[in-house]
Amino acid sequence: MAATAAGLFLFSGTAAAYPINGAPDLTANPLYEEGKLTKTSCALKKGMTRSATEKYVRSLIVCLGKAWDRPGIKVEIHYQRDGKKKYKSWPFVTLDGIYVGLADDWIKAKNDLRVFHELASVYGEVVQVQTGIAKAAKTLDFHGDQKELDEQERRYAYQQSCFAGAAARALGRPAKSWKSLLKGNELAWFDRGYKAGGPSACNTWKASSAKVA
Repeated sequence: MAATAAGLFLFSGTAAAYPINGAPDLTANPLYEEGKLTKTSCALKKGMTRSATEKYVRSLIVCLGKAWDRPGIKVEIHYQRDGKKKYKSWPFVTLDGIYVGLADDWIKAKNDLRVFHELASVYGEVVQVQTGIAKAAKTLDFHGDQKELDEQERRYAYQQSCFAGAAARALGRPAKSWKSLLKGNELAWFDRGYKAGGPSACNTWKASSAKVA
């Protein structure tokens, strides 16, 4: 399944200029015209056991679905027990929902900031898939230039952080919490989404290179 997900969003394919031109599904997607996300009551508590963390993950995905008005996202969770190798939790989009490789880093976390941000970001990728952004992004040509490819991937990732910011506001999370977790342009895009409360501020594809560095 991991190989399937990894294959969904590799960046390669047809022509686009640098920065992004000729890709309206990225630069002029109708998503940016949508209003604020729906304010959603979501009283969550992340305990420090496997069962409590799994419950938190499933409940948060339901809350995100209500905020984005995209309910019914399937969630599959598999626990990765630490041994000689220390695993890190890894959520990613699959063909029919979200897969979470759950490890002790999330379970033992004393607060939910990182867990919330990573799940809200991966839900943002669900939105990218549903709106055609993911498909358009993976077909961009990087002209054999690794720096151009890296920038395209950052635009894609920062958009998810912006969506996560919008979701954090919709779910009533305080803005200042995230300054201890996020830095640089990732924090800047999160803040833009938070202030807008919706995807209108999240068009990373038209931003200057400096803003997605």
